[in-house]
Amino acid sequence: MNRLRYLWGHHKIASLGFILAVALSLFFGARFVSRAIYWSDPAHLHQSPEEWMTPGYIARSWHLKIEEVDAILGIEDGHALVGDGRPTLERIAKAKGEPLQNLMRKLSLGLPKTIADKEARPPQ
Repeated sequence: MNRLRYLWGHHKIASLGFILAVALSLFFGARFVSRAIYWSDPAHLHQSPEEWMTPGYIARSWHLKIEEVDAILGIEDGHALVGDGRPTLERIAKAKGEPLQNLMRKLSLGLPKTIADKEARPPQ
C-alpha cells in the first residue's frame, strides 16, 4: 500500500495514465468478447432481413461487405441517404419512397444469390 501512495504522491500523471490505459483495455476487451460471442451464435448467421436491421448488420450476418448489401438495396451510402441516425431498412425505404416490402424482397432474393456468386468465383 505504501508503494501505491508513493506512486500517487510523486507520479500522479503517470498513475492516471496507467489507470486510464487499464480502463480502456478492459472496456475494449469486454466489447470484443461480447461481439465475438454474439456473432459466433449460429442464430445470428444468415438472418432473414427485418425492418430494424441496418445494411452493416446484414453484411455481418451474411459475411458480406456493406457495399455488396448496399448494391442489393440499390443505394450508395445508407448514412448519407437517411441523414442523422441509424440507416435501418425502414428508414431507407422511407428515404427512397419505396415500400419496405420491396427492400425486403430484394434482400431475400439478392443475399443468397450474392453468396452463391462469391462461392462460385475461384479463389484469388
